[in-house]
Amino acid sequence: MFVSLKWLLQVVQVSCVVSFLLTLQPQVTHAYNVVYALNCGGSKLTDSYGIRYKADNSKVGIPSEFGKTLIISRTRPDDMMLYQTERYHTSSFSYDVPINSDGEYVLILKFAEVYFTYPGGKVFDVVLNQQHTVVPGLDIFSRVGKAAAHDEVVPFTVEGGQLTVGEESSDFDGNLNIEFSKGSADNPKCNAIVVLKGPLEPHDLPAIPPMQESEPEDMDSENDDSVEEEQESKFKRTSGPKVTDPYASDDSWFMPITIAIAVFLPVLFCLCRVR
Repeated sequence: MFVSLKWLLQVVQVSCVVSFLLTLQPQVTHAYNVVYALNCGGSKLTDSYGIRYKADNSKVGIPSEFGKTLIISRTRPDDMMLYQTERYHTSSFSYDVPINSDGEYVLILKFAEVYFTYPGGKVFDVVLNQQHTVVPGLDIFSRVGKAAAHDEVVPFTVEGGQLTVGEESSDFDGNLNIEFSKGSADNPKCNAIVVLKGPLEPHDLPAIPPMQESEPEDMDSENDDSVEEEQESKFKRTSGPKVTDPYASDDSWFMPITIAIAVFLPVLFCLCRVR
């Protein structure tokens, strides 16, 4: 009986640990059906949400793994590869995604700037079906800086041969064309593409952590301090560490003189008597 009870307690403990670990594993809820997932410029992989990405076998543009030399922030270790590989082109390029049924969809485009270290180095647009500019003037570095994950989320609807994005609609033949259009600076690119079927529910999407915003400094007090220091420097010129004046409030000179007088007076008195 004692052995059976001990064994039962061990089973319960293991079950609790497993349940806890499962709660830590991010998952895409059943509200979404993964229609398409592509690791642009890279090999196939499964991310931390269980989404299986296909390898990119496109012959258009240039695949790159330069991002593997960097640690990409705002992403989990299992998902980092999605932002380290990419496909870019010296001109506009696109991917075609088959959409076989009507409904609501969510397009997720993944990016990371792995080269430029200043705003305006790479700027391009994302256009759906040659008509809907869903991401105008994308400057990844301006959004999140270098080596940081950035996702663009675009909801759209397909119904009755019509593609609707926001308030715009166009004819739809069952093929979603995602174009990365050359913009004002450098080359367009993409790191990964995901298309989910289902209404936009931000809390259910496979998301990346938000940007960490630093607290604004008290510029007024900082400026006041600098002004005071500048004013003080006009009246005080120093050429090294402050040295204490050895003669300031020091009475040590008085004792030697007193001793000298005390010794001299008896000698003088004796000399006077001898004469």
